[in-house]
Amino acid sequence: MQRRGTGTKGFTLVEVMVSLVIFLVASMGLVPLLISNLQANNGLDLHGQARRLAGQVMAELQVIEYASLSMIDSDPLQLEAIELQREVEDNTPRHGQSRLTVTAHWESHGRSHRYQLQTIRSAP
Repeated sequence: MQRRGTGTKGFTLVEVMVSLVIFLVASMGLVPLLISNLQANNGLDLHGQARRLAGQVMAELQVIEYASLSMIDSDPLQLEAIELQREVEDNTPRHGQSRLTVTAHWESHGRSHRYQLQTIRSAP
């Protein structure tokens, strides 16, 4: 007759603890990779926001009546972590044309970044 509990089925507590320690040591090597991945994603997210916001501001400048372009306020707009600067240069590059520039500035990981859109708009 075979007694219950004398078989070798299952793991002992020591075996489980050793395997957990091995897993923790191996996963600690992945932490720097995870952190750098999160930082890169944050930087890409800010860049995407800057592109979207600059595009929206440029679209607004393109639908404003041409005669009103010279009255655009050139003070920077602060939207979240991104500063947007609008610039209208009258009679540039030629008479009857205006150069429209939208520049987005932001800081990420101790570095300054910039995204710029530019177009030329002619008088009707």
